[in-house]
Amino acid sequence: NEINAVVAYTPDRLCRVGEDILSLAKEFKLQGIKLAFVKEQWEDTLNGKLIAFILGWASEFEAAQIRERTMRGKRVHLDRGQLPQGTGRGLYGYQWDKTTKKRVPIEFETRVVERVFTMVAEGLSRFNIARMLNDQGIPTKSGSMWYPLTISRMVSNPAYIGLTYFGKTRGSKKTSLQSQPEQEWRLLPDVTPPIISKELFDRAQKALQRSKELRPGRPLHQYLLTGYAVCGYCNSPLVGSCLREGYRYYHCRGTYPTATRERICNAHYIRAGQLEEIVWQKVREVLENPQVILAELRRQAEVHRTATSSGLPIDSEIATLRRKIRSYDAQEKHLIKLFRYEEITQDSILDELGRIKKDRQADGEKLANLCQAKEQLAKLAKAEIKLDEFCQRVRQNLSQCTFADKRLALEALNVKVTATPEQVEVKGAIPIGVTPMPSSDGLLTTERTSA
Repeated sequence: NEINAVVAYTPDRLCRVGEDILSLAKEFKLQGIKLAFVKEQWEDTLNGKLIAFILGWASEFEAAQIRERTMRGKRVHLDRGQLPQGTGRGLYGYQWDKTTKKRVPIEFETRVVERVFTMVAEGLSRFNIARMLNDQGIPTKSGSMWYPLTISRMVSNPAYIGLTYFGKTRGSKKTSLQSQPEQEWRLLPDVTPPIISKELFDRAQKALQRSKELRPGRPLHQYLLTGYAVCGYCNSPLVGSCLREGYRYYHCRGTYPTATRERICNAHYIRAGQLEEIVWQKVREVLENPQVILAELRRQAEVHRTATSSGLPIDSEIATLRRKIRSYDAQEKHLIKLFRYEEITQDSILDELGRIKKDRQADGEKLANLCQAKEQLAKLAKAEIKLDEFCQRVRQNLSQCTFADKRLALEALNVKVTATPEQVEVKGAIPIGVTPMPSSDGLLTTERTSA
């Protein structure tokens, strides 16, 4: 096992349910993992299990009591018409008053909110609004950049017309937030002063709905290399586009500005059919004859398995180095003891301490390299199993592979494609190097696209 022991401060820090503590203890024992607690003495006996169960039950009871008291306090605030808590930085446009538990408008931010609602209602895109605010140096509530999603959340929030609801979600961001049915929401009308008129809010909602209806849904065309291909110029992802009478292309995402940056690349478009044909042909060659790749994976695994200076197995060498590194502390303590009793000179102890420091650093680097080799060894073993299973499953029917099968093949071979209009490079388990694109008509310039 990579894990030898699990140490928790107390049983209730491991979990707050008595039965779960016993279940975990049983699983750890079956896996050969030692369970220990800092504040409690744990024994794998009937008495030890009983004590752990009682402590877990007491913790569960305490947690329930805390939740009950918290909810009782929140209900008191709700009955007073107050928001039970003010969390985070607050809502943009307002400042949270801890005394009254109400929001107070901030003049500058309210003008920004009014401006955003007006621009959305007039049909300006959320992308352009975010870009405009960023260009003008107006920060968000957290001081970060504006994004289209930030604009959407602002314009969709009814608090800006004075409608504040409590109980829309349950849980926390650390665990999970669960939406609650609308009948369980609690309206608090006096918590947030309105800064947007109902008429402007409704116009903005209609504009948002229109933009959603105009936004294309699921793409009409499939792009095999989505998520596997990057631009050879700027390393940005290549994404699919359908231009002019259904012709498919890949283009660099860096050729388009975003709400937070300008255009960073001038790469031309690449015909999707040609790029996918080149990549799939290389993948197919491997799937038809996987022995070469499997042999290479095994060779790499053997190199990592014997990558020790002593010729010992990698696990043995790691254990030896760890013991050796721990021994340096004892050596230092021994030298300090000798110096204290004047059995060694100051120059000698400094020389010895310097030697120990160099040896510890060298052994630490060796240990880090061996641990990395061991991790790579595990990855290679998984890759070999995954590739072998996949090849056996699809090899007999490569000519009729579906789009989903091809995507699974790219994942199994850990494919990464780096492409430009001139050439394509495929990396991963396929060592093919660089392949030139068929001809210059396989690309489409940005200027022709914009025309």
